[in-house]
Amino acid sequence: MDIRKSAVELTSQERDRFLEALIRLKHRPAPNAPAGVSVYDQFVALHGAVFAVIAPGLPPGETINFGHWNIGFIPWHRQYLWAFEKALQAEVAGVTLPYWDWTDHVDAINRLFTPEFLGSLRQGAPGPIMDSVLRFPVPLAARPAWWPAGAEGFPIHPLLQDGFGQSLARGSVGVGWPPTAAEMQQLEQLVVQQPGAHPLWFFWTVLEQGHPQISTRTHNRGHNFIGGHMSRGFSPNDPIFWLHHANVDRLWANWQANRLLTAPSSTPADHWPAPEELSPFDGRPAPLGHRLNDEMWPWVGGAPGYDVDLDPAVKPLLPDFSGAPAVTVQDVLDVQAMDYRYAAPGEA
Repeated sequence: MDIRKSAVELTSQERDRFLEALIRLKHRPAPNAPAGVSVYDQFVALHGAVFAVIAPGLPPGETINFGHWNIGFIPWHRQYLWAFEKALQAEVAGVTLPYWDWTDHVDAINRLFTPEFLGSLRQGAPGPIMDSVLRFPVPLAARPAWWPAGAEGFPIHPLLQDGFGQSLARGSVGVGWPPTAAEMQQLEQLVVQQPGAHPLWFFWTVLEQGHPQISTRTHNRGHNFIGGHMSRGFSPNDPIFWLHHANVDRLWANWQANRLLTAPSSTPADHWPAPEELSPFDGRPAPLGHRLNDEMWPWVGGAPGYDVDLDPAVKPLLPDFSGAPAVTVQDVLDVQAMDYRYAAPGEA
């Protein structure tokens, strides 16, 4: 079973193997893609495309966001991270995704956002990071022993720059961060009892968007705190994205575990709203791709009728999962069945 650890608790060897996997994936030519497109770039393009998916049966001109703005946010990103982790492991065996524990800000500054790891943070207007192996280019003297031959650094693909340029950019102004440990503990245990409304609706909205009664310093705020490339649709350009979303997934896994403990005879599927249930926020059912038995684009097998409303120049960058089995929301509800788990902070 794969074990995902807090990023600040990685050994120097684990840290370097993770960085090596990132750099190698960034320079792995994507199969059946235009020249100059890497497998890493394909994952970035996929995240931008999921905001506007054309699905079978939709009225002309309508699209669905399969990965955001509703409860499918959490299972879609769980599958997305799992697929990315497998791609990393194809580059460096045994590598797993670490998570960024938002509440441990001191250690994050001292061990995560450093020249030796993911590079320093920037305050103010977004600009290129100036340290770590995520620079572009990386000076010859700063390239570690594992550096792949022919690699110059961590370039952003020209079609995925979001206006920030070919060097990874960060920078934010006036973004309140971090959340407290008490806020995150409250979120993991959050159960709002409202007639006809499943508790997951409330957990999801706090986790993705934040809520003033619990915490506004969650997923959305974290993207803006990093800023630059991390603040736009192609946010996986910044590798901190994967650690940020691993923590999102960890919080959900902990919430699920708490729910199962309080209802020992239940299953993970029992803690997902019924397809016909209406949202307590807008009075509508969850859209296609967000319901228990829905397939999640792009993991829809060879099902016809899917497309994306995306810049035609970016479409050729998308990965092709048509030959892989379809994946439903229910398929990703149990992390143990997916063969990974999260080590708690401080766990030996």
